[in-house]
Amino acid sequence: MIQPLLQFVPWTILADDVAPEVAEPKPFVLQLMENPLFPIAGIILIFYLTLIAPERRRKAEEAKRIAGIKKNDRVITSGGLHGTVVSAPSDSDVVTLRLDESGTVRVKVSRWALTVIEEKKPKDDAKD
Repeated sequence: MIQPLLQFVPWTILADDVAPEVAEPKPFVLQLMENPLFPIAGIILIFYLTLIAPERRRKAEEAKRIAGIKKNDRVITSGGLHGTVVSAPSDSDVVTLRLDESGTVRVKVSRWALTVIEEKKPKDDAKD
């Protein structure tokens, strides 16, 4: 029983005497990609670039648009009412709209309910 074990002993001694090979260091990019956090960081980056950043940009543009509402702007509310802004104090969240041309029907609406600000169309005064 000991005889088969002794047969491998000289080989193990010789194997210990051999100098181990010096492994070349891996490039930084390869080391980075072998890191287990690399795929997680990539997924988070893709998530940020496709969902969070565009939504932030859209909200900033909407806030700028709503803050820029002034008197005589034509607007459409989220409920579908078309009107002209009569008063839009900058310190208030409420805007007063005139719904008809005579000015008798006025409605107070929250700024967040204004969805579209219509562009003023220039009138052609020089008709032939």
